[in-house]
This record gives sequence, C-alpha cells and structure tokens, in this order.
Amino acid sequence: ILLSAVLRTSEVESRATRASLTGLLSPQMGKDIMWFLRRWAKTYLLVDEKLYEQISIPLSTAFGADTEGAQWIVGYLLEKVINNLSVWSSEAELANDTVELLVTLVEKRERANVVVQCESWWNLAKQFASRSPPLHLLSSSVQRSLMKALVLGGFAHMDSDAKQQYWAEVLHPLQQRFLNLINQENFAQISQEEAVKKEIVATLEALCGIAEATQIDNVAALFSFLMDFLSSCIGLMEVYSNTPETINLIIEVFVEVAHKQICYLGETKSMKLYEVCLTLLQVYSKNNQSRKRNDATAEEDQYQDLLLIMELLTNLLSKEFIDFSDTDDVFRNQDQGTPASSRTVSAADVVLYGVNIVLPLMSQDLLKFPSLCNQYYKLITFICEIFPEKIPQLPEDLFKSLMFSLELGMTSMSSEINQLCLEALSPLAEQCAKNQEKDTPLFIATRHFLKLVFDMLILQKHNTEMTVAAGEALYTLVCLHQAEYSELVETLLSSQRDAVIYQRLADAFNTLAASSTPPTMDRKQKVAFLKSLEEFVANVGGLLCMK
Repeated sequence: ILLSAVLRTSEVESRATRASLTGLLSPQMGKDIMWFLRRWAKTYLLVDEKLYEQISIPLSTAFGADTEGAQWIVGYLLEKVINNLSVWSSEAELANDTVELLVTLVEKRERANVVVQCESWWNLAKQFASRSPPLHLLSSSVQRSLMKALVLGGFAHMDSDAKQQYWAEVLHPLQQRFLNLINQENFAQISQEEAVKKEIVATLEALCGIAEATQIDNVAALFSFLMDFLSSCIGLMEVYSNTPETINLIIEVFVEVAHKQICYLGETKSMKLYEVCLTLLQVYSKNNQSRKRNDATAEEDQYQDLLLIMELLTNLLSKEFIDFSDTDDVFRNQDQGTPASSRTVSAADVVLYGVNIVLPLMSQDLLKFPSLCNQYYKLITFICEIFPEKIPQLPEDLFKSLMFSLELGMTSMSSEINQLCLEALSPLAEQCAKNQEKDTPLFIATRHFLKLVFDMLILQKHNTEMTVAAGEALYTLVCLHQAEYSELVETLLSSQRDAVIYQRLADAFNTLAASSTPPTMDRKQKVAFLKSLEEFVANVGGLLCMK
C-alpha cells in the first residue's frame, strides 16, 4: 500500500513535468520520492531469496526473480531517473539522489541484468557518452556517479557481442576524445581555454566514477583501462600546474584508484600502481617547489593538495591491512608484466617519498583544519606501525619534524589524536629494542616520550578510553628505559609531603612493578602490566590529578 501511494505520487509528478508544469512542483518532493524509492529498491526489489529462510510470498510474487512486476518496476524507475535528470539537472541535490537510485539499480547483478534489457538504459548510456544535453549540465559529482552506474551496468549478463557494443559506446568515446585532445600539437597552448578545461575536468570526473565502480569481479578489466589513463594524467600535472582545482582532481583520480583497487591487486599489479603514484608525487613535488619560489602561496591553498596526498598514501598503506588477492590470479588472462622478483618500487618507497613532501609543509596553522589533522596523524601512525624500521632512516630535519608532530599530538590535540600518537610510539620503541642501539636519535626521542606518557597516565586527567593505548606505549618505553622509569617513580615519591599519599603511591608502584619483573618485550608480561595499570590508575590517578 505504501509503495503504491509513493508510485502514484511519483506518477503525478512525472505527468506534471511532461505538461510543462515543473514550476508548480517542489524539488523537495522529488527528493523525498527518490529517498523512498532508492531504499525500497535496495531492500525489496529482486531479493536474492537464497539468503533468507523465510520470505513474503506476495513480495516474491510481485517483485521476485523472473516476474513481470520486477521487469515493469525496473523499467518505470529507469524512466523516472531519465526524466528527473532531464528536468531537474539544475537541482544538484535532487539530481544526486536520482543518480544514486540508478546506482542502486545496477550495483547488484540480479537487478542489473534486468536494467540492461531496457532500451532506455542504452539510450541513456549513448547520451551521456556523447556529452549530449542536458546530461553534460549535471554537476561534477552527479556525472561521476552516473559514470559509476554505467560501468556497473556494463558487467551485467549480456552476450559477448552486446557487451562489446556496450563498452564501445560507453568507454571508447571517453578514451578517444581524451587522446584526441591531449595529443594535439598545440595542446599546451589551448589547454587553458574554457571548453578544453571542461573536457579535461569531465574526463577526470569520469575516471573517478569508473574507479568507484570497482568490484572484485570487474577489477581486472577496470584496472587495465585506468592504468592507460594514469600516465597521461601525470602529464596533465605539468600542463595545469598553476590550476589548483585541476591538480586536485588529477590527484583524486589516483586516490580513488588506490582506494577501490589496491586491496584486490596482486604483487605485480600493485607494483605498477606504486610506480605511477611515485611518479605523480615526484612531479607534484617539483611543481610545488617551483610555485613556492615564484609566489607566496597561502597555507590554506595547500590544504586540499595535502589532504588528497595523505589520503593517497593512507590508501596505499591499507594494502598491509586489507588484501583480498594472494596472487595475481584475478589477472590470469592478462599479461603479468614485470616479475615480482625484479620489482623496483614498493609501498614503503612511495609512502616515505610522500612523507618527505608532506612533513615540511605541515604547520600548526594547517593542523587547525580538523580533517587535515586527522588524516595527517592517521598517516604517520600507519607508517610507524607498518614501517618502523624506516623512521630512523629519515633525514634529520624530517625525523625531528615527525617527533615534534607526535609530541604536539599528545599534548595539544584531541583525545582521538592523542590515541593515534600513543599507538605510534609502541612500534617505535619496539624497533629500538630490536636494534639494541643506544644514543641513536630514535632512542633519545623515546626517552623523552617516556616522561610524557608517564605524566599523562599518572599526573594528568585523561580520557579513560586511552588507558590501554597509553599503557602499551608506557610498557614498551619502560622496557627500553628501565633506569629512567625508576628515576621518574623516585622523583614522584620524593615530592610527596603527605605520608599517607606517599605510602599509597609506593604500594601501588610496587604492585605495578611486580606484574612484570624485570619488564621485557613479552606478551604475557605486557598483558599482566596492563591489567595492573588499570587498577593503578583507578586507585591513585585521580588522587594525583586532584592535587
């Protein structure tokens, strides 16, 4: 009954637009209709009945697999999408909700198989590929999502001839127009013309949409298609070096490819992506240095660049945590390229090169941007956790900047940033313990952090949720600097004038020490220490903080 009511309302709206009465309609009503239809389609249309022990018989009969009802409503929703994109192209939010309904219709193979049987779907694909009005008037984000939907639809069940024809009509025009444009002899001269810039931006948005459409069963085809573009995108970095919004969009293409595809790539394909990302960063670094010499760029202007670069580096690092491809089997029908044994670029190379770009540009003023600050500390924490052995190899000035950033994050930032910094300290201390080298810059830095963590846990008020992260950091630092820890404890005890508080503290420290004597990098000892530390903080932490 509810669905019928919404469909009747939707039909009234559609007939009003066909009668040129759009001025009497509310875009908000259109948004509400799209809101409902998208969620209904995602949940109830062509449900995979094998996933449920019980299912509504009327629902299955009306909108299940191989039913006329399902075919009718898919066709109706598709016509509704096309009508909305034609009539409401200037209403960004409504257009976005509309194209999200389209993505919902094709993101599941069962629904996509029905969608691609509709002639209106093919007409929409041709219209968008040819940049025909009014689709070319849609906002960038809507065009990106529309390309995502068209790519997802292309992996529905079709015979080989139909599939070949589809890709020829959707992706080939994009590739051909782009190559024809950038291969012109006078491209550098015409690159700043408004029409040319619009074409470049439209292509970059489309590439982001293609990357967003990545799924495990289409990653092989999309990776190969996108890799052909990435080198050309690096060339655009030179041409548009003084056009920040275009530079941002170029970097965003790499961010999306890394975000959506790195987890599926085997070693050989990952290396190709690392190589092209490293080249991108090298070109950006060169252009950025040149720009710094020629004009005094405000720190705010670097905000978006830095945020995107850190997102790219973080996405590349995510391969160490999330890896769905043990081999290159997903690419087994393609040329494997350079064998893994002769690899020249690793994730560590790319990330550390990126850090060399990011660290010198980060300032306390830039860290006032919350999203930039969070991304920055997330990145350096990942690096410390995954490549702790690389940190001592940083140039002296970059090493000092990194240590200063950690200290700043622990002492002057939010509790979320505090926790990230504490999580970064443990692997650094463990790295020092492995090397057993005294008087190195990292060893000296960890000694300084011992006092900071000690004071945070025992003398200062802190979020109790951070006790575990702070405790793990403290334990590894104590293992590394046992004499200095004992000195901190003695200094704290000697400063107590109240005999009761002194005795209570002394007993608590003795209990804490007994949980791991002597402290070593042993997991069982660490667990015992953390358990005792919780009791310690509960017993004496508040007492010292009140003082």
